[in-house]
Amino acid sequence: MLELKGINVHYGSTQVLWDVSMSVGRGEIVSVMGPNGSGKSTVLKAAMGLKKASSGAVILNGTDLQGKSATTRPRQGMSIVLERRRLFPRMSVRENILLGAFTRPQKDARRAFDEVLDTLPDLKPHLNATAGKLSGGQQQMVAIARGLMADPRVLLMDEPFLGLSPIMVKTVSGIMKSINERGVAILFNEQNAKLSFALSHRGYLLESGRVVLSGSGEEMLDHPEVKRVYLGVGAAAK
Repeated sequence: MLELKGINVHYGSTQVLWDVSMSVGRGEIVSVMGPNGSGKSTVLKAAMGLKKASSGAVILNGTDLQGKSATTRPRQGMSIVLERRRLFPRMSVRENILLGAFTRPQKDARRAFDEVLDTLPDLKPHLNATAGKLSGGQQQMVAIARGLMADPRVLLMDEPFLGLSPIMVKTVSGIMKSINERGVAILFNEQNAKLSFALSHRGYLLESGRVVLSGSGEEMLDHPEVKRVYLGVGAAAK
């Protein structure tokens, strides 16, 4: 469904991604895990067109999206939930959600709005509230709702658990599973290896802008290097 092929990205003269290739199949949840500065967010920005790749290809359902702007990609079936939500804090929850349907006819937007609220019913009592007054977890749900308004086939989620309480992490994980069960593929990034790979069908480990390991979620959790470096298993014995 979504393929990144040999993606290289520079910020000025500094290269931050090196020949990154990964894929998201139909119906999959795929994670990109790695430490701070490894390039996780840049992978998603390059996929969405928010950061232009120096070379490589972004292919969605057989269509090469390289050279197409980020504003056109929702029409191709891809949307993104941005890091730290990026809501308009003085606008209402309803207005923030509806902004996600800017590419759709008004009739479709109304239908999508009802469907999104079926997926995220906890937002219904807050539709007229100012978005900036909600808790961090509630704001994350608004950001997810906004991303779903484009009716994506692939949803990108940049650090979806950042700053959330353990209870809200569990809630958002459940929401992601529910979205996926409705046929939406998900590509997300995360620093927590256990959380990342336990939620995923497949995962990639990124270090210093390079993919160093990939496999099923179970394989990634069981990999000796992931256990040693990211889970601390066996570290005390060394």
